[in-house]
Amino acid sequence: MTSPGPQLAELSSSMSRVAAALRRTLRSLYHVHPGRDDDAMATTAELLADAVDAAGTLGLGQDSEVRYTRSPLSGEMNPIAPPVSYEYGTRSITAKVRFHEGYQGPPACVHGGMVAALLDDALGRTRHLTGRNCVTGSLNITYKRPTPINADLVVEARIEEILERKFRVTGEIVYDGHTTASAEAVFVFLDDKKFNALVSDARDASRESNT
Repeated sequence: MTSPGPQLAELSSSMSRVAAALRRTLRSLYHVHPGRDDDAMATTAELLADAVDAAGTLGLGQDSEVRYTRSPLSGEMNPIAPPVSYEYGTRSITAKVRFHEGYQGPPACVHGGMVAALLDDALGRTRHLTGRNCVTGSLNITYKRPTPINADLVVEARIEEILERKFRVTGEIVYDGHTTASAEAVFVFLDDKKFNALVSDARDASRESNT
């Protein structure tokens, strides 16, 4: 029996379509010449942006079930997410993903920052297997070979050691049987009071930056 991951809010059919269309737009825009003059396209994009703005009724503080749909790596409601799909075991996680050309760094390769973000997300999600709040204490990444775009990638993350105040996780990205990057992380457990205080401080800083 597998351990459950985070509970997610269900997307309506229309919101799934909106997110999918925006995700497709981001990929397609990669192939449009930056010098193209197309007022009709610009107007259509602006109308969509206006419609999404008008539909926004939620603030920054959202329930976790909703917030997880916004993940920049796995959020179905976030068009910048590839998205990543996760399967949860008892002490390990397996993820599958394809990065399109919009995530390209060197020619035909996933940007190294996205590689790091993917490993950070995958290793960090093992916290759901512990049932406790935590923050990242350290994350070390080793780049072994280029990670290709438009390719089926598998990410493995496993808990190696659980101590009283922290736990250690290792993981890697694999393409066609070869490891393209590996990582080791240490996550520090926090009680609810400390964790909520950190979240509150971050929200206050975000509000200040928007004033």
